Amino acid sequence: MTPHAMARRRSAATLTALLALSLTSLGLTACDSEAEAEAGSADASDPCPDTLRFSDTGVEGLETLVLEFEDFRVALEEATGKQVDFYPISSRTAAATALEFDEIDLLLTGPAEYVVLRQEAGALPVVGVTRPDYRAILVAGAGQGIESVADLEGGTVITKEVGSTSGHLGPLEMLVSAGLEPGVDVEVVPLDSTRIEAFASGEGDALGTGLKDFEEVEEEMGEGTVVLLEEGPDLPNDLFVARKGLGQDCTAWLQEELEENQDVLLEAIVQTGENDKYLESELVRAEDADYDPTRTAFEAAGFEQYSDLPDEDEQ
Repeated sequence: MTPHAMARRRSAATLTALLALSLTSLGLTACDSEAEAEAGSADASDPCPDTLRFSDTGVEGLETLVLEFEDFRVALEEATGKQVDFYPISSRTAAATALEFDEIDLLLTGPAEYVVLRQEAGALPVVGVTRPDYRAILVAGAGQGIESVADLEGGTVITKEVGSTSGHLGPLEMLVSAGLEPGVDVEVVPLDSTRIEAFASGEGDALGTGLKDFEEVEEEMGEGTVVLLEEGPDLPNDLFVARKGLGQDCTAWLQEELEENQDVLLEAIVQTGENDKYLESELVRAEDADYDPTRTAFEAAGFEQYSDLPDEDEQ
């Protein structure tokens, strides 16, 4: 805990003790004053807990979390006056469970992950993190007779891992927009780190991935050997989400703190060199409706359970 936070905690403890003495002198019991004490215990200008537990859905294990986000953790402590602790997770499923059972307070995640976390754990959007050139693409080998997305009918498309916003959901939505049904008209083969190598070796008729991968694909296959079939629209931002139990007041407070301190926070995120995707990023207000396109992409991918808005009691 920072010295500033410790001082605030000592001051709060002293105030509580003085309040107890005052109540006793007035002849009031703890039971009589319980509601008043609870109502006066929260600082209206700072409705969040003294400790915030943070994680990232794209990072597995504490060691990697420290490597990629220690600078950000320290910067967030200084910006908010809170103690910030890491809470490592192993998967999106683990993240949803941790949010549902109030084990994580603040989580950095992607659009697809947010839709799942919103549906399964009532995650609250805090601020979005813009990503320049965050779009999906479909590419094919030059000279293969494939000149449009529609030409992929009866063929095979390699994508990134299932659930990737730019490398899986985005390309599948592009296929649907061209009148092709993934898994019926086009075989889809999700891969991860080997997708570019597999495509360059001749596997698949096309590759669905993120726009920023295009240069890597050309380097792997040779300049001029790749045809860009289609580039999708801008994808929704990555974002910070809060657990539902923090409530709207704390979420609004976090929005203000992150936005006001975004320069130092974003610099801390990228300064390790592990998060270059956030170079030139900005923090902007995030609304649930911003992620409706991702819900549409889930529907195109056959994950209808994530294509609908959450129930009203989850809003």
